[in-house]
Amino acid sequence: MKKKTEYQISSSVSDGILEIVVTGELAESARDNMLLNEVISITKAKSLKNVLVDIRALKGRSGILETYERVRNYPSHMYELNFAIVDIMENADFQSFHETTAVNAGMSLEWFSNINAARAWLKSNDLPLLRHLTKRNFLSKK
Repeated sequence: MKKKTEYQISSSVSDGILEIVVTGELAESARDNMLLNEVISITKAKSLKNVLVDIRALKGRSGILETYERVRNYPSHMYELNFAIVDIMENADFQSFHETTAVNAGMSLEWFSNINAARAWLKSNDLPLLRHLTKRNFLSKK
């Protein structure tokens, strides 16, 4: 019988940044949804705007279609946060797609292979402001 490896998730707050670290293996879509639900719960509970998610030690990634659909169905509070995703260069193509589709959906998300660069971006003034608002909503006086 094959032993199932699962993911582990931990979180901490450092310098005003919520840091979530995920390790282990993400091999089934059911676990992908469980992981997503845990991340959503952590971000709600901590109420911080800047979130770093370190998945360098996580084996397995979601598929392109699942990622595309997922970023369009996040709870509304996720679109008010700034996300820095830290991953290994081996996953650069996937993370570039993830970043593009998230930004197109109105999220503030960038991916990095260097955790210090991710932290610096979250602390900087280069964060996209009000990206999730449409031009009409932003300019409306009503």
